[in-house]
Amino acid sequence: MESHKDIADNALDSSISTQAELSVDINNENFFEGEIGTTPRLLPNELIPYQDDLPVPLTYDLRESGSVVYQKVTLQSSCVRFSKQLGSTRAWTYDGTVPGPSFIVNQGQVVHVDWYNGINKDTPLPYRVAVCPDPQQDEPIPQNVPGLDETAEVNCQAADLHAATVTHLHGGRTAADSDGWTENVALHNQSQRTTYENNQRSTALWYHDHAMGVTRFNVYAGLFGFWIIRGQIEYELIKNKILPGEEDELYLVIQDRNFDTDAEGRLTGDLLHKTEQSTAEMFGPYTLVNGTLWPRCSVGDRPVRLRLLNGSNARAYCLRLVEVKENGDYGEDLTQKVPIYQIGTDGGLLDFPVKLPDLGLVLAPAERADVVIDFTGFSDKKLAFVNTAFAPFDGTTVTSAGNGTSNPIAPDPSNRLPFLHVLRFDVRPHEHVEPSVLNEKTRLDHNFVRYVHSAGDAQGRKELVLGKHNHRWIALTENPTGNLLFRELQEVTTDEKVAKATDSPLIAIQTSTTEITWYRTVAMHFHDTINILIPYDSWEIWNIINLTGDTHPIHLHLVEFQALHRQPYNIDGYVNEGGFTLPGKPIALNGAPVSPDSNEQGFKDTIRVNPNESLSIAAHFKGYCGRYMYHCHVLEHEDHDMMRPFVVVPAKVLALMDEGMGGMAM
Repeated sequence: MESHKDIADNALDSSISTQAELSVDINNENFFEGEIGTTPRLLPNELIPYQDDLPVPLTYDLRESGSVVYQKVTLQSSCVRFSKQLGSTRAWTYDGTVPGPSFIVNQGQVVHVDWYNGINKDTPLPYRVAVCPDPQQDEPIPQNVPGLDETAEVNCQAADLHAATVTHLHGGRTAADSDGWTENVALHNQSQRTTYENNQRSTALWYHDHAMGVTRFNVYAGLFGFWIIRGQIEYELIKNKILPGEEDELYLVIQDRNFDTDAEGRLTGDLLHKTEQSTAEMFGPYTLVNGTLWPRCSVGDRPVRLRLLNGSNARAYCLRLVEVKENGDYGEDLTQKVPIYQIGTDGGLLDFPVKLPDLGLVLAPAERADVVIDFTGFSDKKLAFVNTAFAPFDGTTVTSAGNGTSNPIAPDPSNRLPFLHVLRFDVRPHEHVEPSVLNEKTRLDHNFVRYVHSAGDAQGRKELVLGKHNHRWIALTENPTGNLLFRELQEVTTDEKVAKATDSPLIAIQTSTTEITWYRTVAMHFHDTINILIPYDSWEIWNIINLTGDTHPIHLHLVEFQALHRQPYNIDGYVNEGGFTLPGKPIALNGAPVSPDSNEQGFKDTIRVNPNESLSIAAHFKGYCGRYMYHCHVLEHEDHDMMRPFVVVPAKVLALMDEGMGGMAM
């Protein structure tokens, strides 16, 4: 029997051998001779979209392997290629591939994974890290182009970085000792041993590196992959032909990347982590799907299920489906014309399918969407997913910018969107065309319940009214230096006189139409005192208020939560320097609460919090006790301290403890 290492190597070799061979003159200095063949080095403007077939990630289907499975995965430095138009390069990989293997498991199947760090201790990070000066007026944005010029400052410390890794199963209901605590890294020749009980709803999770301070580099280097949990409800939907079968299902991880160049400005095939002095987030101009640049995918003229993941460091995507003309140009926007239904979110199936919002399918980093597209009637046509989201993302896209009307879909380099291309679908005739039965009244998960604060809020859907619960307030803030931080807030008073007599800086928030509450900051940095101690099996509502100018994807470990509502705020009274509100100028309500979009009303583990709003989420903290994390999933933010711990404690133990931020009982 072949080992998984052999399978991985064979899969990589097969992937390379199926790519088109290029006739080249190897004596030409513009050609790159690598470990997997000789490829011409192209200038950036010579890259052509949709030249590579979409690769199917290596799959470890464990469903027939018994109720308890033991699996070893080796982290290693491997030779990979992101397009047949590019040369080969090195990547840090799980079992030799980018993405890593897609695990498929059953609900309740216990999987023990030994994540072995086999990356040699002398192997450096496989790409350059650099910071460029901010562009002057009328200069191109450095992140929009590949390579570095003489003004860039290469990070020598990053160049000397060696692999210290810890794997987190993102979205997994996992015991604390298997959750991938950020500081518990494995060095070369060490293993991280984990147990995943998969005792949760069927859904698409993903695993990725979570090492303290270097998550952005390790994930960018290639350390990520899918983890799919299957369950009986899903199997019944497939059996009854309500959902496409597994043969018509695609796992798609979408990521932006940048590439390095040689002295002549030709693409080497190496990755490049390139930021700017005032933009620390990595926004790359090129989009990879399953580790391949702008691929194409052959699909039948029938319903196809897409398991979508935004695996980018910082870039949000707003996907729209457009026609591709014979000359390769983009034509009609079909997003609202082709039957496209979202059937699930981060945490699994919805109760009923929903149509996409008018803006399109928005995915911030780490968000997932389970989508069915019915390609019936498009035989021999070409359609494409394109990205229209600005970067950094604040909710604005190409089609919504300016006067708010539906603008034409076109690149916008001034907003770090030099290319629209994501993935092309080449629709082929299919012998057994089965029309989709999906509509907005098709029952999906009959066990789904909508969390609500008050009876009737679910508007006729099956609802779960929150009983006794705690409220917490957490502010997303930016210091004058540009550091992005959480402020964990503790209530001080609702009495203005008491607030005025308090020496410490306070943040006043209008929490209802009749009440203003003053809060003090009790923690900001990762290593500050732990303040969030949560009784096991308790319910909490977290009110997360964004006092910055950008959207932040907030991820909670351990739990699947639901969004209750978004509340617009006027934040003019908040002072970044010092972290307080001006006297008489609270953070004030700016309209009525807004329900989340219909495709955000399922179970989530990561959700967008937009500027000038608070987002209220409800979560049930059960399954395991222990220390977990919550953080922004913009990896450059997470690595620079936008991450905090929380601890789930047995209720009777917590009752005996004096420490802790208990929240406000409701």
